[in-house]
Amino acid sequence: MSITPVNKMKWLIRRELWEHKGMLLWTPAIIGIVMTALAALMTAGAVAKLKMRTALIINGEEMSWSAIFNTRTLSPRRTEIIDTIANNYTYVAAPLFVALGFLVFFYCLSALYDDRRDRSLLFWKSLPVSDTQTVLSKLAIAIVVTPLIVVAAACLTSLALILILSGVLALNGIYVFTELLATPGLYLGPLRLFGLIPVYALWALPTVGWLLMVSSWARSKVLFWALGVPLLLLVLTVWVGKLSMTEADIGWIQMNVIARALLGTIPGSWYLFEPGLLPHINTMGPGSQMTRIDIFANSWSSLAMPAAWLGAAAGAAMLYAAIRLRSWREEG
Repeated sequence: MSITPVNKMKWLIRRELWEHKGMLLWTPAIIGIVMTALAALMTAGAVAKLKMRTALIINGEEMSWSAIFNTRTLSPRRTEIIDTIANNYTYVAAPLFVALGFLVFFYCLSALYDDRRDRSLLFWKSLPVSDTQTVLSKLAIAIVVTPLIVVAAACLTSLALILILSGVLALNGIYVFTELLATPGLYLGPLRLFGLIPVYALWALPTVGWLLMVSSWARSKVLFWALGVPLLLLVLTVWVGKLSMTEADIGWIQMNVIARALLGTIPGSWYLFEPGLLPHINTMGPGSQMTRIDIFANSWSSLAMPAAWLGAAAGAAMLYAAIRLRSWREEG
């Protein structure tokens, strides 16, 4: 019975998850658990400090949170406040998204180098798996599987935090959980996060390709080569810019070549590489819903820019180089 390329890819991805379980699975889980535990502890402390139902003392009278929330000022905006919470609660998982950039960066940095360092490369080359399939499996881990794991952890963490918030409000006489469940944003938020993974994958491709190429080529000190070459190029471009008085052109190289080689794994990096997307957010109205939709739409609209596809082409070229280097590399 022959093994299809799809089955080979599945087993290669399983192998990567098994070998890097601590980095790819446990790290997001631990960050999410720590965030939830800290939120619970801070909430417990805040509730105890506020003496449960007492919020403020106004004119010598104690007013509960529920009384304040139902005043003429806030009561008409109750739906708007709940809608804002439901539509933006996923943003509290920002530490996980920051961690995603580091996880993908260091995974790619060691993905091909570790096989040579522990000489397991000789074993894997003895199997009926091509170098192309091996490198593509590591690419899939970097730009698809790891973002899926982190986004799933972010969604679970955000839901846990919003449950804690609902519990705190309920303790103070403000019952919003039922209204939150009826808000579409509560369910659309996670879908939008998952929907941004293809955008992230395309913009991260230059950095992932560069790191995998260095990981396949360097015999030692992989981090030194991965950071040293772009930083040396940065110093040279600054020096040339000072001599030739063409700092504007040099700035383009710094942003579109050097920065894209090192910073592409950061979620939302397309706003760094294409600042023209930011005014669309700033010109939106004060409503949080409009701002949220604009961020999602602008992220996808960034794929209409030539820089996204030129970077992807450069990343694909470096992936090809990583495959050839892995094939040609002689092991002592």
